Amino acid sequence: MAVFVITLIALMLAASTAVNAERVYSYRMCPNTDCEVYDMFIDPCPEAQYNRACAWPENSNTSVAFIYKPEFGAHFPRTQLYAETFLTDFPFLGINTNACLYTSCPVVKDTQQYWLFDLFVPPKKYVKTHYTIKFMLWDIFNNHQQCCFTFDVKIV
Repeated sequence: MAVFVITLIALMLAASTAVNAERVYSYRMCPNTDCEVYDMFIDPCPEAQYNRACAWPENSNTSVAFIYKPEFGAHFPRTQLYAETFLTDFPFLGINTNACLYTSCPVVKDTQQYWLFDLFVPPKKYVKTHYTIKFMLWDIFNNHQQCCFTFDVKIV
């Protein structure tokens, strides 16, 4: 079953990149992160070809797909997207933190895996401005080992 899920996610990643998604090069790994991230694609994000922040329209769907290789395993992985600010990180509303919805589980140490995340940007829930988005993945029983990176978006 796991092979089927990985194959399906890989095909969706390939299909999304061939149709509308743009490859994003401007993501940044967090300090002391325990993973590597490769081949990140965001749909829609035509701004990526100019190395600018993706514009996410209100009342629309956005997809984020990437390949990652964790340096830790996780039987009960959790995830969250945060708006990174000077004082604290604010979690995005309505995100299901069960990482198994977006990647194959369990997360296997030192194994390349695929991630596909769909996000709905609801109208009038977020201020229309620039955000640094922090993506995090961790095991519920060991939150010291985590995969973390940031990228920039504008809610428009």
